Amino acid sequence: MVTEKSNVRCEAVFNDERTHRFSWRRVWSKDKPVAAVIMLNPAQADDLVMDTTTSLVVNNITRLERFGGVEVLNLYSMLTQKLNFRWNSDEDLNAPENDDFIKKAAESASCVIVAWGKSADTNTRIASRAGAVLALLKPYQGKVHVISDGTRDGLHPLTPTLRSQWILKPFDWAAYEAAEAQVAETAKEATQNDTGK
Repeated sequence: MVTEKSNVRCEAVFNDERTHRFSWRRVWSKDKPVAAVIMLNPAQADDLVMDTTTSLVVNNITRLERFGGVEVLNLYSMLTQKLNFRWNSDEDLNAPENDDFIKKAAESASCVIVAWGKSADTNTRIASRAGAVLALLKPYQGKVHVISDGTRDGLHPLTPTLRSQWILKPFDWAAYEAAEAQVAETAKEATQNDTGK
């Protein structure tokens, strides 16, 4: 018979009204580094309660066997089951302190995992916010990774093919910057065409 015991330190940081969550941490080993995982928005997890997404994150970070903990952060800090861009401004969805927590986590973590999935591909507001967060992460670009299932990269932890195994791949900064330059060039051309120049 084998009895295994673990001490897990749990921590969550909210604003005073508990309408925004900035950080959610689980640390189970002080001998290994912590990974930071940046997703889209917090739902209901607190210092004790885990929702489906945070449970999957902890399970998969543990399976990688190189980390002793995880800190979950989000593009948007507002606690909500689903982001509502129709009724909420960016200021409603994201408290200013959120960027400070993202920068602090990027500085202290050994690995920063961009895990907001493909939502920035179809939503211009998310794309803009993702770009702002990537700008914050640029000084730590050697640490930045995405989740892959071996075929597709840049996935969200709820992706079915990722439920039991993550593959971490370095974030492709060159491809990202090339895509951003193309978007800027297209916008410039559209503006010139609209003004007749």
